[in-house]
Order: sequence, then C-alpha cells, then structure tokens
Amino acid sequence: MELAEILRTLWSRRLVVALIFVLAGGAAFGAGRLARSTSTGTATVQILVDSPQSALADLLQSTAPLTTRAALLAQVMASEAVLEEVAATAGVPVGELTAQGPYGGSGQALDVITPSEARASQLLGERASYRLTFVAQPEEPIVTASVQGPTAVAAGHVAEAVLPGVQRYVATLQKQGATKPARRVTIRQLGPAQAGTVNSSSRKALMAVGAVGALLFGLLSLLGFESLRRKPSADEEAEEPSYEHDHERDLAAVG
Repeated sequence: MELAEILRTLWSRRLVVALIFVLAGGAAFGAGRLARSTSTGTATVQILVDSPQSALADLLQSTAPLTTRAALLAQVMASEAVLEEVAATAGVPVGELTAQGPYGGSGQALDVITPSEARASQLLGERASYRLTFVAQPEEPIVTASVQGPTAVAAGHVAEAVLPGVQRYVATLQKQGATKPARRVTIRQLGPAQAGTVNSSSRKALMAVGAVGALLFGLLSLLGFESLRRKPSADEEAEEPSYEHDHERDLAAVG
C-alpha cells in the first residue's frame, strides 16, 4: 500500500482505529501496573567490626582478626535470628524480610554456587518486600549491608535497623557466654544509610513499549485485513480476460 492509500483506509475505518487506540491505552495502563509491583528503592549501610579500644585507632592492634570476624558475621547476619532482630527494630513483619546470596560486586570473591537446599529457601522469599544482602570486604573488617525495598525511604528505614538488630543479637551471645567486656567485639556503623531510587524510568518506558506495541499490532492487522479483502480472487482474475475476449469477438462479428 502507498501512503495515500493507507491514510484513506485508516480514515474509512476510523472507528476501528479509535478502538485500537483505546486498546493501546489499556496495554500501557497494564504495563504501568506491572512495573509498579517491582521494587524501586535501594539502600546501603556499612558496618564496622571493631574492638572495644578501636583497632583502627590503635597502631599496635592488628585488624586481620577483625577482618576474619567480619566475614563470619556477614554469614550470620543473613540468618533468621538476626533478621528477626532487624524486623523488630524496623517495625515490619519478619516475613517481609529475606536475605539471600550469592554475593556479587565487591564480594565477588565469596561468590559460590548456591546449594539446592539454600536455593529452595531463596525461592520461598521471592515475594518478600525487602531483600537484604550482606557482603564482607575481603581485606577490611567491614560488612556492607544492601537493602532492596518498595521505595527508597522504606529501604533506608530497614537499612538503619540493621545495626541495632545485629548489636542486640551479638549482645545476647556475649551475655550468654559471659564474655569479658575487654574481649567483646564492637559493631559500629560508618555513617547513615545511603538510599536512592532505582529503575525510576522503567515504568514509563514499559508503558511506552506496551502502548506502541499494541498500536502497531492493531494498525498492521487492520491494514493487512483490508488489503486481503480488496484483493480480487483468483476466479475473478481468470474471468476478466475471457470477458474481454468475448466482447471483442462479438464486435468483430457485428462488423
């Protein structure tokens, strides 16, 4: 079809075209609803594993044992017991929190294949509103806690609850083990949680893709149907030459 013919076809079927535009708007709305259900907030906070006298401030103290302790603590922080303390501090149901691996980013050295039993637990937590990841720095006594949540504010709120939750859990262990104060590990937070919005434009992009896709599909289907409907059938094409031939023969006979 040429452009002029396409425009005439669309104008002659303007009611159908209007319906296609309405359906495209519905597709955009549905895509927007789908994008709204995904997490759009993230927050990170760094936890320092230190000694009561602060190994960072004392040149005579080695931070190597604290680095090993931080790697162990990162694993423990993903346990159900610590998540319960974090949830209680944040004021959210513990079922809304899940911690899962494998590790990535700066903790790529800790990345391992997830066992089937652990992966089963991860699948159960796919619908949780908040996903927490704890990564120990390979050469520093620091654990980076990352929280993904429905909004940046919500993710930051849960991230700020990580330190108090971990402190209460460790304090319980120290009390149960009657650990002397001079030998107790000290957990500090390095600044406030850094929160932000991720995939902020994904909803608009998904809505645009849904609308354009539905619009193109509808218009192309309409043009294809009209093209087939206007195309003469094989029988009609075969009859036309025969009719012209008979007409010419009749004129010759009259002459």
